[in-house]
Amino acid sequence: MGKTSKVVICGMKGVGKTAVLEQLIYGNVNLKSCFYPTIEDIYVANIETDRGTKERVCFYDTAGLEPPLTGPPQSPTMQLTANQVLQRHYLGFAEGFVMVYDTTRPESLDVLMYLKKDIDRNKDKKEVISIFNYSYDA
Repeated sequence: MGKTSKVVICGMKGVGKTAVLEQLIYGNVNLKSCFYPTIEDIYVANIETDRGTKERVCFYDTAGLEPPLTGPPQSPTMQLTANQVLQRHYLGFAEGFVMVYDTTRPESLDVLMYLKKDIDRNKDKKEVISIFNYSYDA
């Protein structure tokens, strides 16, 4: 097994970032369990590729971000608070980002627009970014 890849899972709070991870890694999600907001968690998965090699991936499950209060994402006067931006240390080591949003909450897609701009501003644009739509209808 080679080097460990580091992937950050991010998005607005309550959109299902942890549920996506647990479904992908463990193959099941208990939707009847209580919701506990994530502060930070790390999942390590050994993944077999289609080439037959095994890769180790660390998924960093981040705390959910607050939605922006007003203004379009390109507004230069928009001031974001600390709980509306991804913590800087994630931008330093991440080799990929998984951005999660909920189709029933349009503001969660707005959060991804801010996140993408923040990542582009602070990274070399060689990182892989994937966007997941997660929605649970009870």
